[in-house]
Amino acid sequence: MDTQKTRKVSFAALHRTTVVPAPALILIAGTLFSRVGDSLASLGMVLDAAHEDIPGGVTEVFLADLVPTVVAAPLIGSLVDRLSARAVCLWALVAQALALGAATAVDAFHLRVALISVAGLAGVASVAAGFKILPVVAGEKYTGRANSLLTAGLSAAGLLGPALAGFLHSVWGTSVLLGADAVSFLVLAWCTALAVPRSADVTLGRRPSAKLSDGYQALRHAPVVGALLPTLAAAMLATSIEVVAGVYYLRDVAEGNDSVFGLFLATWALGSIPGALLAGRTGWANRHTALILGGVLAISLGLLFAGIVPMAAVIFPLFLLGGFGNGACNVGLRNAVHTHVPAEVHGSAWACYQALSRSCIGLGYLLGTPNSLVSSRGQVIVSGAIPLVCSLWAMLITTRRKQPAFGELPG
Repeated sequence: MDTQKTRKVSFAALHRTTVVPAPALILIAGTLFSRVGDSLASLGMVLDAAHEDIPGGVTEVFLADLVPTVVAAPLIGSLVDRLSARAVCLWALVAQALALGAATAVDAFHLRVALISVAGLAGVASVAAGFKILPVVAGEKYTGRANSLLTAGLSAAGLLGPALAGFLHSVWGTSVLLGADAVSFLVLAWCTALAVPRSADVTLGRRPSAKLSDGYQALRHAPVVGALLPTLAAAMLATSIEVVAGVYYLRDVAEGNDSVFGLFLATWALGSIPGALLAGRTGWANRHTALILGGVLAISLGLLFAGIVPMAAVIFPLFLLGGFGNGACNVGLRNAVHTHVPAEVHGSAWACYQALSRSCIGLGYLLGTPNSLVSSRGQVIVSGAIPLVCSLWAMLITTRRKQPAFGELPG
């Protein structure tokens, strides 16, 4: 009898250590629903640009998402830290819904892109505020697991969104997709209001004054994060090069078969789901350096050998490996920022990280554009070589400093 009670108590204790609190799950679910909505709207606009043969239309859609983040992130992040993060998040989500709702009422392509750009500006605020809010609703003990579930869910949304968007666009057109995205932001606003009590603002902390450079300074001086920013930048640059160059290279490998090409893209996202989930396990969540460097190493090897060996049977497992590393790296980064950056500058730091990442992504798109100097296959090989060199160098530096790169770090 006593043994049975002990087993029940032990099981209950294990359950408590692995289950994320309900408010955090509500916030994560709303975020994932919104991410699917984003996929619908962006792909719908890209398909419009392609079908209507609008000169530079596809690039225009991509830039509408990149430019506002790069330009306005420091200012918006400082506002998140100075004001109520809960209020900023709610108002920003409503602004996103209104901008996308207005886009459904107009037919002009360029005006729609402009409204999407406005929604992107508001999105910088809602994402930065959401990043700051998550540790409060999850609790310090469960933040790592919450980041793991969120990252895995975003990967799943990346699988579902494009396929759903392609089907819905062919049936109802882009206006319905934009409207669905607007509704998704209202759903996320409702989830945020439900999950985050007004009293949470006390826990979040505010800075009475803030400089635009605070976010960058916090990232640069944070343990683990600051030292690995160049490696992370190399990984983002590399994957962005592959996104563009891979369209041409992978289609050649697939011999023009669009189904095989689509499976290539889905395989990367599929691999990132177990990578993110494993990174959230109790024994790994605090190993920030190991997750980031190990993840970048897997990404680089996946891309490098996918370019070296142009065979579909080889590329599929390599993309699973790369996706696995991508998921683990993303969780490691989020946990590292939440742990090593002071809570009062979480909004600024994450907004500035968005700006840095989008800058790398934009540069990667340019470098991955077909040219007469390097073939698309060569560009894919380069995309693997760049982060490989950076990750190996970072490992060497970490070892010389006698830091346990693949052991559990404090905090």
